[in-house]
Amino acid sequence: MSLTSLFEKMGKFADQNRKLVFIGFVVLILVAVYGAMGITMYSGMDTYIQKDSKLYQDLDKYNSMFSEESVIVMVEGANVYDPAVLKATERFENQMKNVSGVDSVGSPATIIKATNEQVTGRSEIPSTIDEVKALVALNPTVYEGLIYDNTHSLIAIKYSADLSELQKEDITTAARDAANFSVFPPGYNLIITGDAALSADMNTEMGGSMVILLLLAILLMIVALGLVFKGVRWRLYPLVVVIMGLIYTFGAMGLLKINMTMVTIAAFPILIGLGIDYAIQFHNRMEEELARCATRKEALISTFKYTGPAVLTALFVTCVSFVSLLTSSVPMIQDFGKLLILGCTACYIAALFFGTVSLYYLDKFAEKVHAKEKETGKKSPLSRFLPTLKKTDLEACGTNELNAENNIITSTLNKVIDFTLRHKKTIFLVAIVTGVLGFYADSTIPAETDFKTYMPQDMPALVDFYHMGTVMGGTDTINIMIQTADISSPHVLKWMDEFGTYQTANQDYVYGAASLAEIVKEYNGGVIPDTNEEIRAIYEQIPESTMEQYSHGNSLLLLNLDVGSAMSDLPMEGVKTLVAIVEEDLTWYQIPPGTTATITGSTVPYTELLDSLLSGRVQQTMLGIVLVFVALLLIYRDVYKALGPVVTIALVIGWSGMIMYAFNIVYTPMTAVMGCMILGAGSEYSILLMERYYEEKSHGLQATEAMRTAVTNTGIALVVSGTTTIFGFLALTASAFGIISSFGLVTVINMLMTLLASFVVFPPLMLTFDSFKEKGLKQMLSDFKNSIYSIIKPNKKTEMI
Repeated sequence: MSLTSLFEKMGKFADQNRKLVFIGFVVLILVAVYGAMGITMYSGMDTYIQKDSKLYQDLDKYNSMFSEESVIVMVEGANVYDPAVLKATERFENQMKNVSGVDSVGSPATIIKATNEQVTGRSEIPSTIDEVKALVALNPTVYEGLIYDNTHSLIAIKYSADLSELQKEDITTAARDAANFSVFPPGYNLIITGDAALSADMNTEMGGSMVILLLLAILLMIVALGLVFKGVRWRLYPLVVVIMGLIYTFGAMGLLKINMTMVTIAAFPILIGLGIDYAIQFHNRMEEELARCATRKEALISTFKYTGPAVLTALFVTCVSFVSLLTSSVPMIQDFGKLLILGCTACYIAALFFGTVSLYYLDKFAEKVHAKEKETGKKSPLSRFLPTLKKTDLEACGTNELNAENNIITSTLNKVIDFTLRHKKTIFLVAIVTGVLGFYADSTIPAETDFKTYMPQDMPALVDFYHMGTVMGGTDTINIMIQTADISSPHVLKWMDEFGTYQTANQDYVYGAASLAEIVKEYNGGVIPDTNEEIRAIYEQIPESTMEQYSHGNSLLLLNLDVGSAMSDLPMEGVKTLVAIVEEDLTWYQIPPGTTATITGSTVPYTELLDSLLSGRVQQTMLGIVLVFVALLLIYRDVYKALGPVVTIALVIGWSGMIMYAFNIVYTPMTAVMGCMILGAGSEYSILLMERYYEEKSHGLQATEAMRTAVTNTGIALVVSGTTTIFGFLALTASAFGIISSFGLVTVINMLMTLLASFVVFPPLMLTFDSFKEKGLKQMLSDFKNSIYSIIKPNKKTEMI
């Protein structure tokens, strides 16, 4: 059974079971609402790194043993050595220790009390600033990271990474409350930041941003449909249909446990843009069939029969191009791909069944209202919302205001197709040259992997984070986990000390090394003892919180290399090189037997993300092109039909590189998927034009006339759907998230170029391919050679022949 026959049967089923179709959609809405309740906002590290990778497992091990997540509180004031400030810090600490989920609270007050007990036997904060400073001077290394200068100190509230996002937000809220109740002296300020505060603000921003983007996208769609979908009844109705598809997408997202991240929130305005295409195509075909004096039943079945397979082909190719996103090593890109595939499918189903059947009922209801008006002679208030198609006589059949000759879109498209057919050789040459230049420009575009630049820069927690960075300097580190048989081994500690000293002396961006080796030296007159027993005795004197900071059990040590603000000062290629040099040094700087060292920490994942953005995006795009070509080849079993849309969109992908280069837009996890987005969103236009072209040829039209008819009929719907898609993507540019707004800008420009390519490059390309198919390969190559030569040296054309 052919696809056309299958859809014809589906159309008959939908016509005979219209009420059942409506009931089914209502039931699905209830299921979707239930599923949507399970959606969670998430911004953790595992949105960047796959959980089953060695990188993630090393990082997880590091985080679970050495780097508990924390809320950081910076105390800022006249003198943080003031006993009144330390006592207020102690009150704050005591309040936070009782908060559910908090594992520990570290502050200068705790260590000063412990040191005072060792010196005087009294576990209390001294009464004078001089006494406090004297205690700090005994072991200054212990206070590194807690007291920075006279005016700034830190309090670290640590908690398990296993806590839910809500529990982490509760801890941040409790810290803000504790700051108010701890009664710090006048003039002192507490700045609360850290992963939990950033995450809480991020989740709030993501939720608010998604609502704003959706509302703005819908508003822009209304404007677009009002401007370009003229002459069609219920021209805003496609928006209702696509919203129905979005509801189902939200439900599927919750049921399949797809997290809402800063990337996936961008999927919904995109889905409005893509989904509106399907709704408009079915809407336009229903109206076109009714305008031909078809009955509602005939119009419904014809729409299913002809538009259903064409749009399904476009949907299939779109989803195939998004499949390449699932190969990304970045989890949130994978989720983005899943969501686009689910959403496009949901919008297609909503448009095919709900859209066409509801239009059937709207037309029927409109006819009844106007019939009653004729019968009673009274104008119904509903008539302005329920216009009927004017079919006064047989001559009127087959006309439609949308397709009228005086329609501005039709007139423009006629001029465009005339121009492209007259200048097709020049168009081919310019398109190919600019496309190749675009691919070259694309290879020079850098990537941005600092996730903080993706966030809204006025987000309170981020502003506080930056403020803390300006006060305390860079806090980036390269963390080296050292697995050994005994953490008190003098050979291991001496190696750590020597390796840290070597890195500090030889690497421009390594400013120091922190480990138990440094602390042991502080306690032992600047040298590391030669026996395990002496080292164990020193360990007994070191505060437990400090020991936990640099060791775990009796087999794991931590060496932290301070790289300052390298993550923000260096390009990511530089950070990657720095990590690679440290890794290389570890291979030749001989580590004691039975001991291993692993580089991990928050710096390393971003170097891996860099690789994913710079190399993974090229692979995804190439895979997408291949998948789309294979899909079209399987569908049409015709290499020319497969090549037409693929060549057209490949050129647009090249042009996209030129646009990004010209606007100085860097690659992020969002812009890195641009190639797949162009494939998915843009291939539909070429496919629908091609489908209509061959449909018109099957009706007996010559190739040129068939293409002209396809452009002026289907082209109108494509201009409308393309314009509304662009308006939908335009909403992305208003996002407070830089990662989304830059993506939105590039997407809008790319969609404009896709429309341009669909009407300027594709028609002459498809006609040329059709000609090649008829002439054969040998004649094709000869014609191509002559065409290029005639463009370069038109006056020599006859000589060549």
